[in-house]
Amino acid sequence: MRSPETDSEHSETDSVGSTTDSQSSGLGAVRHQRRSTQRPDVFSLKAMAPRPNAGPGGWLCLLLPLALTVRLLHHATPACKEQARMQWLLTVAAGGMALETLCFFIYAFVKTGILVKCLVSLLPGVATSLSFYLLVNTSLTFAIIVGFVMTSAYQQIYIYTLRGFQRSFTYGEASVFVQGLVLFALSAIHRLGGFFCGGSWPSEEFETLDMIMVNALFCLLVFCVALVLFPSLRKPYRFYLWTVMLLLAVTCMPVTRPLPLLALVQFLLRDQERLAILVFYMLLVVLTCLTVAWQIGSSAKANTRVRKIFHLLIVMVYIPGLIFECALLYLATGVALAAFVVLELLRLLKIPPFADRLAVAFSTFKDEKDAGELALTPFCLLIGCSMPIWMTPCPCSGDNTLALLSGILAVGVGDTAASVVGSKLGRNKWGRSSRSLEGTIAFVVSILMAAWLLEISGLVAMSQAKWFATIFAALNSALVEAFTDQVDNLVLPLIFYTIVGLA
Repeated sequence: MRSPETDSEHSETDSVGSTTDSQSSGLGAVRHQRRSTQRPDVFSLKAMAPRPNAGPGGWLCLLLPLALTVRLLHHATPACKEQARMQWLLTVAAGGMALETLCFFIYAFVKTGILVKCLVSLLPGVATSLSFYLLVNTSLTFAIIVGFVMTSAYQQIYIYTLRGFQRSFTYGEASVFVQGLVLFALSAIHRLGGFFCGGSWPSEEFETLDMIMVNALFCLLVFCVALVLFPSLRKPYRFYLWTVMLLLAVTCMPVTRPLPLLALVQFLLRDQERLAILVFYMLLVVLTCLTVAWQIGSSAKANTRVRKIFHLLIVMVYIPGLIFECALLYLATGVALAAFVVLELLRLLKIPPFADRLAVAFSTFKDEKDAGELALTPFCLLIGCSMPIWMTPCPCSGDNTLALLSGILAVGVGDTAASVVGSKLGRNKWGRSSRSLEGTIAFVVSILMAAWLLEISGLVAMSQAKWFATIFAALNSALVEAFTDQVDNLVLPLIFYTIVGLA
């Protein structure tokens, strides 16, 4: 897939990367690159700087469509019948964006004639429009408009992401992030648009929480887009003013009855077990902050074993939440994602008085995959563990516990065990990889042990088919973890979720 001249283009980009980073980074760089994209060839690789010391990772663009397609194999429960059509729409949209990414690779890396390039440029829009019309049973007008607009928007956001956040993503990692962003935007517009155009008020508890979370994250997305388009909003006093307005919109916008703030208070205080888990979550947050403060105070860069503490902490968050208070965990994932985004905005935009402290924390805990300005690793840990919950329709129905645990089993259990055992006992290295055979074995064994403990404790029902899928998923995820140079916190949960979903 990589043409001979690509490496020289990458080296040229890397050579100017340090000066570019010192002049502009993060959201500011996105704005800077918006002006620089006015050139005949918008696919020029010279302005893009993917993460160094990693392959393109083009195969990652297929992971989300495959995971969503597998979910369609399961019959929707009566409570989820209304979401079935939306699941088809999102699956087709993900497939269209994956095709757009593959066409981008052909356009950028393969020398072709102008006719082939024109056909390649039109193919994703045409294929997505036909899929909407034939598979989702939409009107032809809707299919054509949404198909071409969505694939074109995805292409532009994808290019701007690679140019604006230089050295942060590989081509495949950027594809997964942008696909998820566009799919969320489509889902939120469908949900909020339907509500404000005469839809009914959410009646069930989970529907209410989902509406609050979708509205909050969509408002945050609009805020981030405004920061890109209007640099004046990045001044500290304006940033804080708009943040307060965003908080008021999230808590007081009439999308639920009662208002979201009151609905959240009622939800949290309604059940004593829920309050106990909430207190447990707060203690874990305090423990996390103390761990970060201790590591910063030691003036030493965190090693791999220290970073794996966060994997263990996230296991302690997700397993009790999924089993005992799924709705609370679902809400907590949205709150955590919003908090991560706001903290990253404060750091990237250098907003006082928090920016310097956040910069120190980032430099202390960054690893080799955090080569750019963006704090990629913590985002991927949260997103990777939460994605099975976000992608599953009606995740709190109790029918998909094993699939919902995909991120925790793959990253929180397997990857952590592989790292600890591999660093301590690893002697036999895989060819062309720094990972050890002992670490890979620990990856598989730890996942199977965790699944067995969950079964004998009565927390997860395991059939013969689920055991076979779990073993197969553990083996495949372990091999990917051993050989991939992509961010495994993002890749492994999607692979595990897809395979387990076949059971």
